[in-house]
Amino acid sequence: MNATPGANNEYSRGSGDPRGGLSGRSGRFSGGIGRPSGAPAGGAGGVIIAGALLGALLLLVAEFTSLYQIHVATSSTPVESVSGGSNNSYALVPIALLAGALGIGIFRTGSRPALLAIGVVGVVALLIALLGDLPDAEATGLVGSPTTHYINASSTPSAGLYMETLGSVVLIATCGLGFMMLGPPAPPVRRPRPSEAQG
Repeated sequence: MNATPGANNEYSRGSGDPRGGLSGRSGRFSGGIGRPSGAPAGGAGGVIIAGALLGALLLLVAEFTSLYQIHVATSSTPVESVSGGSNNSYALVPIALLAGALGIGIFRTGSRPALLAIGVVGVVALLIALLGDLPDAEATGLVGSPTTHYINASSTPSAGLYMETLGSVVLIATCGLGFMMLGPPAPPVRRPRPSEAQG
C-alpha cells in the first residue's frame, strides 16, 4: 500500500523532527552554552561586573592606605599618617565586599534590583568619604600634651581619600551605565487562560 502523497514531507516538518526541536529550544539560551538565560546580553554584563569589581577594589585598598598626613608648622615632614580604616572603623570593607558580590550576581542573573543596590552602595561610600573622612583630612588645630607644649598642626589628604572617592564614583557610574546598556525591562509574558486556549 502506497503512502499518501506528501506524508513524508509533513512528517519531516513535524514537531517530532529531532533537529527542529533542538533548534527551537536553543533559542532561549541567547547568552551561550552554560550561561544563564537571564544574564545581560552583549557587553553589558562585562561592563557591570568590571565596574563593580573595580569600585570594590578601590574601596578595599583605600582602607589600608594613608588617608591623610599630619604636619606641624615647625617641620615639613609629616609627624603622623592615618589610614582610612583607622579613621572610619573600616566601614568601607563590608561595603566593598557587598559591591563585589552584587556585581557577580548581576553578571549571572541580570538582576535590576541588584544593579540599583550597587548605586546605593556607591552613594553610601561617597557620603562616608565626603562627610566622615574629608573633614578630618583637611582639619587644623593644636597637637601636643599639657606636659610639653602645643604646636599648630594641619592635616592634608593622601592617596586613600582619593581612592575611596574614586571607588564610590565608579560604583555610581556603573549603576547608571548599566541601566542605560540594559535598556527598558522586558514586558511580562502573558500566559493564556485555559478558557482562551480551548477556544
